[in-house]
Amino acid sequence: MLGFPTYRFLPVLLFICACPSDDTVPTPLDTETAGNETGEITSGTTGDGPTMMGPTGPGSVPTTTEPDGQTSAGTGGGDGPTTDEPAAGCGPPCTGHSTHEAAVFLQGTGANFSCVKKIEGTLYIGADADPAEIASLASLVEVDGDVTIAGNLALADLVGLECLQDVHSLKITGMPQLSDLDALARLRSAPVLELEGLGITALPQFAPEFGGLSMLALSNNPALVDLHAAATWRAGPGLELTIGNNALLPTLVGLSGLLADNGANPVGIRLEELPKLTSLAGLEPVVAADLHFERLPQVPDFEPLGGLTVGGQITFNRMPAIVDLGGLDNLTSVGTFTIGECVHPGSGGMDSLKSLAGLDRLVSIDHFALANNDKLISLAGAPKLAELDAFAAANNPILSLAAYEAFVAGFDPTPSGCMGDLERCPCFNINPG
Repeated sequence: MLGFPTYRFLPVLLFICACPSDDTVPTPLDTETAGNETGEITSGTTGDGPTMMGPTGPGSVPTTTEPDGQTSAGTGGGDGPTTDEPAAGCGPPCTGHSTHEAAVFLQGTGANFSCVKKIEGTLYIGADADPAEIASLASLVEVDGDVTIAGNLALADLVGLECLQDVHSLKITGMPQLSDLDALARLRSAPVLELEGLGITALPQFAPEFGGLSMLALSNNPALVDLHAAATWRAGPGLELTIGNNALLPTLVGLSGLLADNGANPVGIRLEELPKLTSLAGLEPVVAADLHFERLPQVPDFEPLGGLTVGGQITFNRMPAIVDLGGLDNLTSVGTFTIGECVHPGSGGMDSLKSLAGLDRLVSIDHFALANNDKLISLAGAPKLAELDAFAAANNPILSLAAYEAFVAGFDPTPSGCMGDLERCPCFNINPG
């Protein structure tokens, strides 16, 4: 198996959220109040699909209507202690707090979730959700499933989510006018965090103990310049970072604390279409990684990766300021190593790279592909490379057959592979690019 099997790179430029169908949208219903010996209120259904919640006043608790002969699948006192008043600064006065046991969709139908403390399902805030619906979530602390806020062009902030602390994932997407995420200041866990198509200039400040982050995706945020809020975040298992098409982002320095917390554990990092990024500084703690770096025109070297010793899948492409592989001096093994563009003839490549200089300690590569590197003239620079299973060199216009033959002759057994154009030497069979 190539690469580190715990990683799956997500598409950088497109996040798709399947919107619920009309027949799952909450509609106003009459409400009633129910309690138990702990003072906590539970609500839910025994059927499939989301519970339909109706408008309530601040002193009452939303419940569900149920078919004849059925009872709510409530959690009773098993959810732990509750209080009559929410935390300071959030939520209306409530006689008790409820646990909602189904998905919640806010889409402008007047749904009201006052005094709901926990949702045991997903929360979807859609394009038509109005501020009053969102404000009714002011007592919400925990969501077991995904929280998605998508395409609502009327939102100037996230007022109503001030109490939110723990979610399975948080996806905020498709709102270029949204620059204020201050309402999330109490958030302490969101293993998956995706911020796409927003007007933010900086990562949001979460609770000081925010941690358990396994995947961070930042894309299409044209004003984003500051990642320093991540300096105190704690990493979760299988950490993946996907950062792409953020037109003004100048530095990755803010990620160093998160990566340091990850320690020697493998990390997946995808950096793509970052025209203002001037350095890989911030990646110094990385020890083992899958890397995909593409269209980073101002990055001058790999020096911040001096601690990298093991690579799973590594791809470098369209980094025209890179003249050698210096900085990768401690890299000892790579699963799949692709330098250049292995898919489209005549495009991409590491156009200033002349040799493999800098791979001083590299001993083994499973699959090695070089393609569309206009100035690559030598395959020298990896003096300790002794193990190579497969090799392809395609569309490197000044790399000679003699250089290729001298390179592969140094291995016993001779690696499978070829040299030529992409039709005769299809390096994409080794790495899809």
